[in-house]
Amino acid sequence: MFESVIMEKLSFSNSLQNFPTKKIQTNKQQKTINIKNEFILPSKDYLDPNSAYYGNLYKDIYGQAIRNAGIYTNERSNLTWKQYFPLIMTSLGKYKLENPAQNPEKFARTTTTISVETNTTRFETGDTLVAYIQAKDRLNRNKTFGGDYFRARLIRKTADGKLTDGIACSIKDHLNGSYTLQVPLLMAGTFTLEVKLVLPVEGIAWFVNFTSMRNNKGISYEATLNTKETVECNLDLNTRENKLMCDYGNPRNGEPWFCDLPPSGNCSPITWMISRDISREKFPKQFGEVAQIAGSGMEIKVLNGTYNRRESASNIPLVYLHEEKWVKTLRSEIVSFKEDFRKCLENKPFYRFGDSTIRQFFYEFARIFHLKVYGPESSGIWQNPKIGRSDNSSSNIIVYYRGHGPPFRNPDPPSSRPYITDSIHAINVQNVTQNYVLLHLGLHPILHEPSFYLRRLLSIKKEIIRHHRSVPNTIFVMKGMNVVEWGEEWLI
Repeated sequence: MFESVIMEKLSFSNSLQNFPTKKIQTNKQQKTINIKNEFILPSKDYLDPNSAYYGNLYKDIYGQAIRNAGIYTNERSNLTWKQYFPLIMTSLGKYKLENPAQNPEKFARTTTTISVETNTTRFETGDTLVAYIQAKDRLNRNKTFGGDYFRARLIRKTADGKLTDGIACSIKDHLNGSYTLQVPLLMAGTFTLEVKLVLPVEGIAWFVNFTSMRNNKGISYEATLNTKETVECNLDLNTRENKLMCDYGNPRNGEPWFCDLPPSGNCSPITWMISRDISREKFPKQFGEVAQIAGSGMEIKVLNGTYNRRESASNIPLVYLHEEKWVKTLRSEIVSFKEDFRKCLENKPFYRFGDSTIRQFFYEFARIFHLKVYGPESSGIWQNPKIGRSDNSSSNIIVYYRGHGPPFRNPDPPSSRPYITDSIHAINVQNVTQNYVLLHLGLHPILHEPSFYLRRLLSIKKEIIRHHRSVPNTIFVMKGMNVVEWGEEWLI
């Protein structure tokens, strides 16, 4: 929407200067929109390294309109997620040709079968297990097109159901209803091959259509203004043709967030935001639930091999679980001892930006290293910023937690939703040779058009590049999202 303001110097004092402008097309007339600059500057706690608000420069600015009432059109990104997933688009095209009436009898179901093809009665570590999946419809006929979403893993559990060992399987879609599964055998023992149908291609088609709506109806957001008026907000309200809206986007780079103009006609500051997930109410039941397919659960016995398992096995994932511990398959070693990890982090600020997953990481980290946690009370607003510090002067460990910008499903004030790009921009690098930054973003925007997510990630990437000009050895880690037991996992 707007050109990013790139700051060559990490100085807070000039961060609100020189807001960008852009010409937009409105009713076939060129207009220049100037972003407002009469914002209230925050208190000085953003300069205090011992404050939970350290670096949170814009917390008192979020929620203020960056542009007054207007008809904002043609401001969607030109990015499209579909260009990155050609196989999915091919499968969706075949599905529309094969089943244009969307007859549920032709949908994939759990009578889909899996079989292991092997000429041996025994496996050894270093071997690769190969299995085949044949998707079937509800009349038990072989499907003739691909796109169904399966998840597979080779696992071992204790008698009480505790998972102790596991490795993810790779699945290749042949686009004709058949799939090939492969998994390297890296551990000896008796394992279970678990294969689940997460979502048939018919359900994927529904999600593609659902998330492509101009005014997405998966999540409903309502803002309360300081005038006590309530308005609907979202990333994109462009379906409201010729209707005035207020632009509450990111004051620094214009990342989108729009609200309807209230009856008063004033784009007053937002004081509170709530949301409601209505996607489950709309998701058709005929697509089924996540469930194991026929043949899933077979036992695979693996003996100790006589050759190097890492060099001989194929399709090795980055990590696997063995005896309740993660094993890394790359040549570098995992730092597994607490004291080694402590030494690694001493005198290096550790920033964690994102959703509740990152927040849980923050608290677990604070527990393990006996850090004292400071910050505003969080019982009602769990994403409030936090800082964890060691009380031992000989072990200087400091960790910061920040939430991320809208869309955010939790009820909260705008000040608790800093954009990740702003949090990265505000990292103070004085007298620091290295920083660690852990990022996690995805579950809150999941039901929005996926191209928005691409745009948000590219904004973060641009900010990381800018940061690396000043501190090239800062380490950024982007954590992937977890698997879940419902159809939305395909969106993940």
